[in-house]
Amino acid sequence: MTPKQSALYALMEEQGYSYASIQATMMMLGEEREALDEMILYIEDQSPSEDEIIEKVASLYQAYRS
Repeated sequence: MTPKQSALYALMEEQGYSYASIQATMMMLGEEREALDEMILYIEDQSPSEDEIIEKVASLYQAYRS
């Protein structure tokens, strides 16, 4: 796990997101540094719901993996 992945994982765990949500986020974003940075900032700034997390991950996946 990269340092960015570890930071995102710890942040999501600290914020109380479910294990499934954390695992799905990590799997979808992979090692894409920019996507991980965006996700970290999004969670810190917005404190989104799990549904909003899924929507954000999907948009980042499309932006960085296509």
